[in-house]
Amino acid sequence: MKKISCNIIRDILPLYLDGVVSDDTEKMVEEHLKECDQCRNEAVKLKQDVVLPASKSVRLAETEVVKGLKRKLFRKKFLVSAVSVILTIAVLSGICSYMALTKTCVAYDSGKVQIQEEDGALYVVYQGDDLGGTVGFDPVEVTIDGKEQNVFTFYCYTTLWSEYIESIFDGETEKTQERIMYVGQKDEIDRIYYGELDRTDPLSPDYDYASMLADPEMEMIWER
Repeated sequence: MKKISCNIIRDILPLYLDGVVSDDTEKMVEEHLKECDQCRNEAVKLKQDVVLPASKSVRLAETEVVKGLKRKLFRKKFLVSAVSVILTIAVLSGICSYMALTKTCVAYDSGKVQIQEEDGALYVVYQGDDLGGTVGFDPVEVTIDGKEQNVFTFYCYTTLWSEYIESIFDGETEKTQERIMYVGQKDEIDRIYYGELDRTDPLSPDYDYASMLADPEMEMIWER
């Protein structure tokens, strides 16, 4: 086999170091570099720290390292995105829950809240456009003016959700709502009061029901 000149080897060294030569050319260059100190030194200058006989292995190892880093970065980005979505959902859920659960008692309006009787039963009938819901307590026996009275208490309320969000869904036209709540049999109820009771349990033995009913904000709206 005719010996290849150093000039030719040096001309193709850049291509060899970039790994774009054929297998035969690669083998030829490596054989020459084993025997020629000058060309080997030239190769070292062109690309420092290259172990020439193992150049392909080095490049493959570097490629795997890069792929590994890309996979780690992808997983990290995915985790960050997932956590961001979860936190966003949690925050929005918290806001929606707060808007739906924060209740404000609606001031009594005889034009909207009425007590109606049907077949011996009493009902609270609400008609209006600002209702979030109603809260009613079972009739309780209370001593009023030295007399035992069966008292039913209730109130209507709005929420931030019903005031600001539902109105968007309903559009600009006002929507009159009608809610009916069963109170009890007429002959079993002596008085009906409207107003928001203290947040302590009204059925507790220690609950001072009579004092609560005397509060100016509690209004008697029906009496037998």
